[in-house]
Amino acid sequence: MEDIKRCTRCILPASLTGITFDESGVCNHCRKYEADFKDWELIKERRKNEFEEILAKTKKLKRPYDVLVPLSGGKDSTYALYLCTKVYGLKTLSVTLDNGFLTQPAKDNIRNAIASCNTDHIFYTINKRNSSELFKVFTEKTGDFCNACMRGINYSIEMALKSFNIPLVIKGSGRRVQYVSQIKEVSSLNTASYFANVIRRTDAESKFRYLSTDKNKLEYQKIVGGICDILGIKRTALMRFIPQHIGMYDYIYLPFNEIIDILKREMNWSDASGSSEHLDCHLHDIPFYKDTLRIPHITKYTFHSSGLIRQGLMTREQALQKEEAELKRTEPPKELITFLKENDIGFDDYVKAVTSSDKSKFEPRIQKIARDIYHRFRRF
Repeated sequence: MEDIKRCTRCILPASLTGITFDESGVCNHCRKYEADFKDWELIKERRKNEFEEILAKTKKLKRPYDVLVPLSGGKDSTYALYLCTKVYGLKTLSVTLDNGFLTQPAKDNIRNAIASCNTDHIFYTINKRNSSELFKVFTEKTGDFCNACMRGINYSIEMALKSFNIPLVIKGSGRRVQYVSQIKEVSSLNTASYFANVIRRTDAESKFRYLSTDKNKLEYQKIVGGICDILGIKRTALMRFIPQHIGMYDYIYLPFNEIIDILKREMNWSDASGSSEHLDCHLHDIPFYKDTLRIPHITKYTFHSSGLIRQGLMTREQALQKEEAELKRTEPPKELITFLKENDIGFDDYVKAVTSSDKSKFEPRIQKIARDIYHRFRRF
């Protein structure tokens, strides 16, 4: 491998915008993770108790459903559904959005999970012509079509919350395991306001404006929740009035191999695609390829491997070996070539959009300020 300056703890390279290294060569992302989670073994019982306190409060509200679980068919969302139904006995509604690229293994896992838990489920499907129109607009204007899909997922969640007055959303996520959520260059911008700004003055605006009609209310709710986090106020105080979104792994955590064993035994879950990571979407390799175009010395494994190193699930040497092999591969994913052809986008035009577009210009300034403050001062 060529001489690339990297963090001495994880494998993030110096080419990443905003990365800094201390005198030991450890990057700011590792130091941030260490500061937030070094005491996890000491606090994990307290966090579990806090999780159960949240569940007790949502039950007391006696709504038609206690909780909503977004279900993709991957291991994390399926485990969230397992916890809510089989472990804690919550009245659970799950919701899925098929963007036209949901894999068959994911569909099978969703069907098996619903049957195993005997829970209600809403399945939204996007018209392929509509999704293609949105994907093309987002690709050409921002170099990133995933944000259009995420708005659709969030809208399906919002519709279910509104229809059934559900007070709580539990996602198969969490700061401890989300290895890219703190890195601005690769994190998603999926707010309703961002979506509205991207489609403004395009042919898609009149057709898809409804996806962002509640943007002001949604941003207000998000800001209120963020203020509570910064001040250390429990969000359960707001649950009666504002639906609360929490990441399961911020409270409950098991090694992934144990989670997969539970899912195979209890939920008839399968990693038939050959991987337990990102098996839900046919296009999952494209966002990682996009990152390699924007950031030198990055592969589709860089952020994931760095996260696993921080969690103690992979050694740095193992990660570097994987990275070295992947850096030799320069060809685009075959799914990208098919996607571009289907959406009438030239490959050179795609590369130009990815490398030259500034998607942050579509994010309202107040949101940028609020997000930066939140990431800097929020408490775990």
